[in-house]
Amino acid sequence: MSLPQPTLDSWIAGEGVEFTDEDAREQYRKRAQRYADAVRMDGPDRVPVSVLSTFYPAFHHGITPETAMNDGEQLSAALLHFAEDLDLDVFPWSTTLIPSAESLEAVDYRVFDWPGDGSSPDTVYQAKEPDYMSAEDYDAFIRDPTDFLLRNYVPAAFGELGGLAQLPQLISLSVGIASVHPFVLPFGLPEVQEAFDALEQAGEAALEWQGVVGATVEEIVASGHPQNVGGITLAPYDMLGDTIRGTRGVMMDLKRRPDTLLEAIERITPWAIELGITTARVNNNPHVFIPLHKGADSFMSPAEFEEFYWPQLRTVIEALHEEGLIPWLFAEGSYESRLEIIAEYSDGPMVWHFQNTDMGRAAEVLGDRTCIAGNVPTSLLYTAEPEKVRDYSKELVETVGENGFVLAPGVGLDEAKPENVRAMVNSVR
Repeated sequence: MSLPQPTLDSWIAGEGVEFTDEDAREQYRKRAQRYADAVRMDGPDRVPVSVLSTFYPAFHHGITPETAMNDGEQLSAALLHFAEDLDLDVFPWSTTLIPSAESLEAVDYRVFDWPGDGSSPDTVYQAKEPDYMSAEDYDAFIRDPTDFLLRNYVPAAFGELGGLAQLPQLISLSVGIASVHPFVLPFGLPEVQEAFDALEQAGEAALEWQGVVGATVEEIVASGHPQNVGGITLAPYDMLGDTIRGTRGVMMDLKRRPDTLLEAIERITPWAIELGITTARVNNNPHVFIPLHKGADSFMSPAEFEEFYWPQLRTVIEALHEEGLIPWLFAEGSYESRLEIIAEYSDGPMVWHFQNTDMGRAAEVLGDRTCIAGNVPTSLLYTAEPEKVRDYSKELVETVGENGFVLAPGVGLDEAKPENVRAMVNSVR
């Protein structure tokens, strides 16, 4: 079955959405057009607002993150409240942001702690960053990333999937009939069968979660709120450094084995492209969210950024544009020293969402080239009074301009005062 080829125009039209009624269809198209006009820098009727969030819908509704991960019905109620209470221009949330705790527990996922399992019930995810790939593993990873991930990384990162280390290499099947017996033999081992049992349990929990929470997301879209989280991918450097090699490891490699690191980054760039395209098509949504975790000013020098981070990321952006997709680049930290570099490429619609970068300077360097978004501080949303949030938001709009700008929190929102989030949303109306 071929997957749809989503574009910004098909997203504006709501192709594939079964709207609840004609009013919902009209509201959807009005909101989607507003957002698309900002992305295309084509004079929207007003500045759109995107409340990028992870656990904030739970806090907004008054439930804990632990409850949100363990009770799909309560999470669904929180999402409905979040969308309707704020009357959102776009619904910047995806089912993958809060998965079923049961599915994570079934496979003993070890890369993150989550609320109620290693992390407090009232707090959010905590990255543990263990060493699942050593410097000595680079040769195996570069030779065949998929084989390394399946038979080395997955057995280490998922406590119940250790048996997958016993699986044979798929290339062995090329030998012919003589390869069948040794290929199927490991599947009879108890530890391999236990791993598949755990995957079956996790899959059933994930399907049930999708049936409840995923259906609610579809309901929100059908009621007139376009979703601007479609596909997802990473910069190739982050794909390696986030959870495979780890932050400490990849930063050491940047100094100790730069040639090997660069080879590995180049090796997985096609995978980063394919991930973004495939997830956008599966969700029939052209927006591809790309959180940029390790490209900030504090992580590497401008020269290192231009060699190890930007060229490969630009290749990903260009490939997404060739497919008619919209990269949504979430520049975490400060990108002050990167602005002139990224300004070199502006050949298609995209969004640069900044956290700590000076928005006046970002507008000066990028404002006539690409849409920018951000950067209402979380500290303001969590501690200030609504009037201060409203004033800050209005000043931000005046500073950046009203043509190619999306007002949004500087980071993915977890905790904040609901009255402050409401003040930010209403500041442009």
